[in-house]
Amino acid sequence: MVIQAGWTVLRKIGTGLLYVGPPAVIFGIFAAGHMTLAPQTNRLETYRIENGLIAPPEPLAEPADDAEQMAEDDTAERDAEGRIIPPAYRYFSFTMPFSANIGTTRRLFSMEVSVSVFGSPFVGDVNILRLQELEVQLRPVVLEQMQGMTEDEIRDPAVREQLALRIRDALNATFVSLGENIELNAAMITSVVLT
Repeated sequence: MVIQAGWTVLRKIGTGLLYVGPPAVIFGIFAAGHMTLAPQTNRLETYRIENGLIAPPEPLAEPADDAEQMAEDDTAERDAEGRIIPPAYRYFSFTMPFSANIGTTRRLFSMEVSVSVFGSPFVGDVNILRLQELEVQLRPVVLEQMQGMTEDEIRDPAVREQLALRIRDALNATFVSLGENIELNAAMITSVVLT
């Protein structure tokens, strides 16, 4: 009885191998052939470079001196396992939009402003928390930069970009005067509404 059960199991395994074995062998041969025939270069990219459709890749940067690398590694922030944590952007948006008069008219415009800090993630998070605490003191600085804008200036993207730079510089100067160790990387006007 045990012998008959063993033969039954062997027959089932043999039948299964008849269905699974040949496709597995064919797949293995196909994979091995594909790996030996895979091109070592990207022919499409080569064609595009040769015909001037795309710019050639820039040469790889030479490795830095060991002394410079060691100095950079010593100042880099590291996690618990000793890996270097790369710098990152952190963003802060003022909670309420800024509203001001258009020129000398009674019409109003409002802008939403966000700022970014670039640096180590830990310091960036601390700076964002400090910006939340200082928001009430920073709002008048931003409003001062927005005063007296005409409708044409508000609609012009180049003028808004200059306004964002003025806001960043004014806020950075305010941080220096307050004794804060915060330096904004950029200010962005994320929304503009004319009424």
